[in-house]
Amino acid sequence: MKAIIIGSGIAGLTAGAALAKEGVEVTIFEQYHRPGGVTATIEKDGYQWDLGQLMLEGFGKDEPIGQILVELGIYDQVSSKIDQRGYVFPDFEIRTPDAYGGPKWRMEYLKAQFPEEAEGLDKYWKDYLRFTRLMTFGRKAEKASGLAKTLLMARLYWTLLPLLPKAKWSAEQLMSHYFKSEKLKMVFTSILADFFTPPADFLGLGIFALNSELSFDKRIPKSLGPNTDQLYLYSMLGGIRNLTQPMIGLIEQVGGEIVVESPVEKIVVEANKVTGVQVGGEFHPADVVLASGDAEQIFFKLIGEENLTAEYARLVKNQTLMDSVFMVHLGIDMDPTPYVHGPVTYYYGTYDLEKGIKDAQSGDYHEGRDGFVVHVPTMHSPGMAPEGRHALTVYTICPDTLNEGTWDERRDEFADKLVAHTEKYVPGLSESILTREIVTPADFRELTHTEHHAFGGLAPVMNKPNITHQTPIEGLWFIGQQSESGGGVFNVLPSSYKVARRIIES
Repeated sequence: MKAIIIGSGIAGLTAGAALAKEGVEVTIFEQYHRPGGVTATIEKDGYQWDLGQLMLEGFGKDEPIGQILVELGIYDQVSSKIDQRGYVFPDFEIRTPDAYGGPKWRMEYLKAQFPEEAEGLDKYWKDYLRFTRLMTFGRKAEKASGLAKTLLMARLYWTLLPLLPKAKWSAEQLMSHYFKSEKLKMVFTSILADFFTPPADFLGLGIFALNSELSFDKRIPKSLGPNTDQLYLYSMLGGIRNLTQPMIGLIEQVGGEIVVESPVEKIVVEANKVTGVQVGGEFHPADVVLASGDAEQIFFKLIGEENLTAEYARLVKNQTLMDSVFMVHLGIDMDPTPYVHGPVTYYYGTYDLEKGIKDAQSGDYHEGRDGFVVHVPTMHSPGMAPEGRHALTVYTICPDTLNEGTWDERRDEFADKLVAHTEKYVPGLSESILTREIVTPADFRELTHTEHHAFGGLAPVMNKPNITHQTPIEGLWFIGQQSESGGGVFNVLPSSYKVARRIIES
């Protein structure tokens, strides 16, 4: 069997590695000059920074991503470290205490900040345990078969019953069920800014998944009780390219090929069956094609709407994309660690989450006033900067396209402003900068070969079906962050692996 994969991001590399390992002849065409997409590490003047997701979930050997890496035979080549993140709000912060305060320390801290919300926090915790148990049964059932699977599914359903009345609630409804304080609601929904999805549009039970207590304190036990297992949060040692490089190595080791600077011009379809692709005017035959990237570009430009069913074309047209991010990567000669809460710290300048998201979607950039994230990779990987120095990234959500001016025209102005906002929390930052690398939405569009850069792909909007992996065209599969998996490595990597397994087993 011959497989052609379009795009060498985490979706394409995962599927390619899984197929190549089983003897499939794999060729990956990548339009950029290097593989990896946003799961790559950039370098300048001896400093290294990551572009995409900065902390990843589920990389333990017994966790979902780790299990796939074991099956691919590359787990020992991917070095990671259990980590945690911190949050700073306009008038209080959630900082991991020096002395461990037990698995519920964050709930107790929030009770001290919001004493009138104590009952709601207890209710939240009880449902958090239920949800964690539900996810544990789900992961176990996925790996089981026969009677064991049937019993696990029964226990899963029994666990779900108390949550069923809330199953169709939005995050806004769920938060209002527990809390009255808008500030406290923001503690649990603030991460939705990264998804460009207001709480009214996000599935409520997903809030539990986004607020794993382990992400606030890695000392908390993984298990909170029988069949109640959380997932750790990890930093990739040496940068996220140390996740993609072993996959590239596996593909090439078994005879697969990754061809860079080679954008696909056409996906060739004959009698509703994919036959290959056209690159540089040359036809490359294939039994299957796996496409990742910009859905509209793939289905309407590379394939043509006339080759799709009307229903599938509507599905592609009806998607809601996230917007972009603005990143400033710094090489500094100061130690920022006393001022941050670990490798990743979220700083918020507003409690009006919905306004911030809507402003970005309408082309108004807040310039850092509404909040930003600071990532210090040298806290876990000192080799990502020259000895005695640090690499530091500041990023914030932003519009893909500005209402006033262009990203190329205003990149330095916006970088200066973002650094100035960061310096309020990291004093002396601007004076310590030795080198700077700015990455704008325009740069991301070039990197990802998209007309609209969507950081994380599809916005996770409730009741909106995503584009299925299996297309109406025989032999054509759609993977990646704009597919049914949604965005994020935790979603994209396993879904791409499962597509590869379906192809192998079919």
